[in-house]
Amino acid sequence: MVAHDGFTLADLYACNSKNNNQPWPYGPSDGGTDDNISWDHGGIAADQRRAARNGHAFLMLSAGTPMITGGDEVLRGLRCNNNPYNLDSSANWLGWSPTVDQTTFRTFASRLAAFRHANPALRPVNFYSAVDTNGNGMAQLAWFTPAGSAPDAAYWGNAGNHALGWRIDGTEFGDPASAIYVGYNGWSGDVNFTLPSPGAGKQWYRVTDTASWAEGPNQVAVPGSETPIGGQGTSYLLRGRSLLLLVAR
Repeated sequence: MVAHDGFTLADLYACNSKNNNQPWPYGPSDGGTDDNISWDHGGIAADQRRAARNGHAFLMLSAGTPMITGGDEVLRGLRCNNNPYNLDSSANWLGWSPTVDQTTFRTFASRLAAFRHANPALRPVNFYSAVDTNGNGMAQLAWFTPAGSAPDAAYWGNAGNHALGWRIDGTEFGDPASAIYVGYNGWSGDVNFTLPSPGAGKQWYRVTDTASWAEGPNQVAVPGSETPIGGQGTSYLLRGRSLLLLVAR
């Protein structure tokens, strides 16, 4: 989501543009790209934290090796300096006295890392397949519209669509979760997601919802404490610009 050169994860969602010429200790610093693809969310701190949760969740739920910049796990920010390599200052060091919000985010990040570690379906050796290889009616990876149907070419090609879900068949990977479902609502308003099948005889359980209503130290459930949601056809109201993570068992 971010790299060592450019905005931190926190600043990506808290800055509209770079601010590298500010006074010490956050500047000045030469260079830095102007193409940051960032947004300050209108300066609303809760929305900025929610966006950072989304960014980190996408990273932890993606195949491949996650690349995390040091400090992103505690929402480290540099007040929009996107090229601070030459600042040997307290502002550019990793701090060891996190705020309450930073501690909460650290718990969110560490629990998602633990979830990734516990679920080999998120770490495939090869690209996911759309084929049902074990005859249980579920492909390794299947995509869904919020209505629960498979997106057709028109849905994929419509840049006005901002909501999507996908399911990974955990049984293909020896995963403790028989299936994993991720839903993302990129709209500013709420969207109802109709959940797909979690597998025969299974139910969906919520691991996390990144929406602001759930913010807190237990936003990512510890294993065994996930909230039961329901089975195929269950409707889940996902708030604007939020991500949902479910497991089936």
